[in-house]
Amino acid sequence: MNFKNKMLRDDALQGKTIVVTGGGSGLGKAMTKYFLELGAQVAITSRNLEKLKTTAEALEAETGGTCFPVQCDVRDYEQVVAMRDAVIEQLGSVDVLLNNAAGNFISPTERLSANAFDVVIDIVLKGSKNCTLAFGKHWIDKKVTNKTILNIVTTYAWTGSAYVVPSA
Repeated sequence: MNFKNKMLRDDALQGKTIVVTGGGSGLGKAMTKYFLELGAQVAITSRNLEKLKTTAEALEAETGGTCFPVQCDVRDYEQVVAMRDAVIEQLGSVDVLLNNAAGNFISPTERLSANAFDVVIDIVLKGSKNCTLAFGKHWIDKKVTNKTILNIVTTYAWTGSAYVVPSA
């Protein structure tokens, strides 16, 4: 993706550290690249460490920035706390949490099991709650301010959409 007309100046995120859940591919990868281009250091997380490592290496080569891959299943609060602590140890602090991790089963609703619904809800809702809680508690405990949490949602969260009902 080539951002010829960037909305922000090249150093707009200089000195900032951002955590992007679901950062190994798709929208998370694209946002991470842009953040790196704007001067941030970024930690990317997902369950697939090999994919994260490949993505981090490619993005660092493209941008010259620092991209730290950390394996984490956002459905598990203890893994989220461990990820948070690993990022802080490696990168010093976190200024922005971007809850982007998502899951879905592209399927007619009537074919989905209760477990399939639970998996999507656990990633999208519980994962966002786990990350927000873990980072928020840390920031409150350290008495830091001016931190940001961004939650990515799909447009069909408002309108609904066939084949993606659990996510919508």
